[in-house]
Amino acid sequence: MLRQTAIRTLLRLAMLALAASQMACRSQEQAADGLAVVKAYLQANYARNFAAAYRHVSSADRQIRSEASYVQSQGPYRGFALEAASKLAGQIEIWLLEQQGDDRRRRVKVGYRLPAPADLAGLLLNWDEAALDALARDRQKQILAELDARKRAGRLLFVEGQETFELVKEQNAWKIFFQWAAATTVKLKIQLSIPGALDVRFAENEVMAKDDELFLVNLAIKNRTARALTFTVGHHLDPVSVGENLQLVECGLLAPVTLLAGREQEFSMAYLLTGAARQNHREISLTYEFKVK
Repeated sequence: MLRQTAIRTLLRLAMLALAASQMACRSQEQAADGLAVVKAYLQANYARNFAAAYRHVSSADRQIRSEASYVQSQGPYRGFALEAASKLAGQIEIWLLEQQGDDRRRRVKVGYRLPAPADLAGLLLNWDEAALDALARDRQKQILAELDARKRAGRLLFVEGQETFELVKEQNAWKIFFQWAAATTVKLKIQLSIPGALDVRFAENEVMAKDDELFLVNLAIKNRTARALTFTVGHHLDPVSVGENLQLVECGLLAPVTLLAGREQEFSMAYLLTGAARQNHREISLTYEFKVK
């Protein structure tokens, strides 16, 4: 009798161990699937292939923002710029730092390592799409070969960072949930005192700002003239009343800036939109007025 009891106990323990092992394997598989979606999104976003990135967006977010609106507001790469950026995107690495949730919804924090675009600006003509497309195909192939050579020699400069994503399961596939329904759309505009003197490009022409979370505005400014230019930048909000709920946290354009002839420089600004703005405004405009002295 004792022997039979011991055997039953061992069988029960074995079944529990097997179930635990199966659950662990399932959890690992789900974590891997979630990471694969995040990596695919980061690669598409890095290559500025926003049509591909949109495929990983949740259906709830798609109801708020169409693919056409999303792609157009981001400023996608085309032609050889897309080809080169997609090649570099293949070098992106990600790893799991934290995760919470279940098999239907989870929050994951990842670390990532990606090639620094600014370090490659010289080789890739400051990522000027028209200039890159104007190159002969042989020269384009040389650039791609140089990227491979730098990779093999360990001469690609990488940057690292961290980001948190909300994932939801839809038809057995993970999607990224951005909560666009809870965001205010910030449309970015430019006003130039001397048209043609400066070339100003936003990384995104439209930003989704969530309550009490920082949002970034990144832009590149190029002096298109043959002489040094000094300019100032003013901020204008529409509606004006939203200024009470928008805080400028960091800005590289508060003081006058001087750019040498033909020089291009990137700037980044950080803002905080408080919860009161979301209650009254679903969309606002932020115009940067450039005054050349």
